[in-house]
Amino acid sequence: MTIKRSHFFILYPVIIGGIGLIYKYFNPLESVFFPRCPTKTITGLDCPGCGMQRAAHHLLNGEIQLAFIQNPLLFALTPYILLGFYLQLVPQPTETEFKLRRVLYSQKAIIILGVITLIYTIIRNIHVV
Repeated sequence: MTIKRSHFFILYPVIIGGIGLIYKYFNPLESVFFPRCPTKTITGLDCPGCGMQRAAHHLLNGEIQLAFIQNPLLFALTPYILLGFYLQLVPQPTETEFKLRRVLYSQKAIIILGVITLIYTIIRNIHVV
């Protein structure tokens, strides 16, 4: 079964909006239905995504500084991911949009993004005594 693109443009905002409302009104630290990070649970180390749920909660409540403290990577990756969704879903992309997608989402760009994420993970797990 395939979902038509027009249905996706209707369902996507509804689903994202619903998830946004959950994160706005329920604090991931206080609610039991938010998943815990398996990496943090098993190793005690923060993965690149650790703190994103808390950051989303703070961001949706207007607490930008607290959101940034929880996970600064969220602020760097959100525009990149949103642009990727746009470039993937635009019905008739222009030549500029094709070029942008080729450059920003090429294998080389993904490797660079992976290296940045790895460096971020290492730095956030170095505890100064």
